[in-house]
Amino acid sequence: MKSVMIIADGLGGRPTDWEGKTCLEAADTPVLDELAARGATGLMDSIGPGISPGSDTAHLSLFGYDPYRYYTGRGVFEAAGIGMDVRSGDVCFRTNFATVDEEGKIADRRAGRIQQGQDRLQEALAQLSSDKYPDVEVVFQTSTEHRGALILRGQGLGDDVSPTDPHELDTPIAESVAEDEKSRKTAEVLNEVTEKARDILREEPLNVEREEEGKLPANALLARGAASYPDLPDVGDKYGITASVVAAGALYIGAAKIAGMEPKEAEGATGTVDSKIINKVKLAQEELERGKDLVFVHFKGTDNASHDHDPQAKIKFIEKIDRTFAWLRDNLDWEETHVGFAGDHTTPIRYGEHVADPVPVLMNGPSVRRDRVEAFDERSCGEGGLGRFSGNLLPILLSYSNLGKKFGA
Repeated sequence: MKSVMIIADGLGGRPTDWEGKTCLEAADTPVLDELAARGATGLMDSIGPGISPGSDTAHLSLFGYDPYRYYTGRGVFEAAGIGMDVRSGDVCFRTNFATVDEEGKIADRRAGRIQQGQDRLQEALAQLSSDKYPDVEVVFQTSTEHRGALILRGQGLGDDVSPTDPHELDTPIAESVAEDEKSRKTAEVLNEVTEKARDILREEPLNVEREEEGKLPANALLARGAASYPDLPDVGDKYGITASVVAAGALYIGAAKIAGMEPKEAEGATGTVDSKIINKVKLAQEELERGKDLVFVHFKGTDNASHDHDPQAKIKFIEKIDRTFAWLRDNLDWEETHVGFAGDHTTPIRYGEHVADPVPVLMNGPSVRRDRVEAFDERSCGEGGLGRFSGNLLPILLSYSNLGKKFGA
């Protein structure tokens, strides 16, 4: 049998989100409620109770990998996810285009979520290099909106360095520091490259145009999530399966790709609230028909709305997800396919950041034991037959399809 794992990033919420309800409770989700009524539900701690997960560590845990053993940092997933050639020994960073004011303080960490012209900025930053360490190659590539990735390649580099992104507004770009000698070299290169990037971006014509149009300029580059290539077992070896990933965000593509899933790009998938997510599930079905055992599908819009403190946008996107599940309900071979749906973490609207609250989970398919829950939301799923568990969503889903390797004789 086949399996589809669908993750809505930042799906979980709190009663303070919208008039005493979470956004999931406030949204109109008749199809998800229908699937919950004929399937099984529960609550999941992405990593463990009381642990606020990053999206990177959460996905490793959901895939069935111990993040405490395998996680090296986010940057390598971002770089691999946008198609960069990541090699052993590279130090990779996740980057943001940001806006700094005349005093050098950060006015916006995402440069107004820049939508156009990133290719021009990438071309301008192709000249980045280190004068102090000319043996280190500097490679930068943009991703979606303000996002991108930076690779430092050379001998004697370490990944134990602090970020240049202070995660705060009205503060200057942070100076990267490190303790060990190899990482100190990396930090020095990163600081030099960060300063050069500001000089280049300040004079870039695109930013002059953006300011004239009243838009925030992308005049700085922030880096975080330093990471080397992880020694992650392939899902083919771990579970004995073939798998594809359908996502737009580089992090999710990269994590799945390094885990051995084949990336597939859906038309109109942007990783924003405007993403054509219906095309993602259509492509997922095509991948199953081509013979894949598993397809992992990722929706990002719920998390974007949460970080932007926008409950109406989150509710609207959840309702879009529900309509997308209507297509799956009407077109998927439910006699031979199991579907798992969950969030990767909770991102409350008022707080706007990840928290440790468990997320709702839904399992549906011919092998799933039906429970008494008839609605898909945080409080209803707390009464579900799956109970409350930590991570390992993928191996649980695969077990329904009789996939995955036996432990023991």
